Amino acid sequence: GYNYGLNQISPNLNTQWYFSVQVIDVFRLFYVIIFAGIPHLATFPLIIRLSHYPFVLVTMFTFLWIFYKSFITLQDVAFAFSLLVLSPKSLSRMGHITLVSILAMPVPITMYTFDYWMWLEAGTGNPNYMFFQCVAFEVFFASIFLDFVMASLKRDKALRLTEKNLNSTQSSIK
Repeated sequence: GYNYGLNQISPNLNTQWYFSVQVIDVFRLFYVIIFAGIPHLATFPLIIRLSHYPFVLVTMFTFLWIFYKSFITLQDVAFAFSLLVLSPKSLSRMGHITLVSILAMPVPITMYTFDYWMWLEAGTGNPNYMFFQCVAFEVFFASIFLDFVMASLKRDKALRLTEKNLNSTQSSIK
């Protein structure tokens, strides 16, 4: 779930743990509102535009839920990637950035694991290194999500234009 207080977050692949350590108590409520509110802002436009594609919506909402979740696990990421297969027409329109991101994702995950051990187990690491690995992971994850959103919107636009052209052709024949 979601931790609304930013209090009990331990280091993970999300950057919220870093904000919970670094933020001053006066601004804690501001960051809680930001982290909790952004997914809600993206929900309604996606529902309005892509209401005809329920599997696409489920996949997008799963990506949003994982991206703004306070504790990301690799099982969540694998689940989100497996949902991409439910939308093969959108998947076929995705660009090369998705392939690059999927192939690059193991690097920050491996470095995060090593930095986690160095900082929390051996006591010789630095939390900033972990933060940068989390940022790299989130950039790759977000690029896959945005590429999927853009591919789904392109698909929707192509179908709307085809339907519009088909209707105009039929009306001109009559």
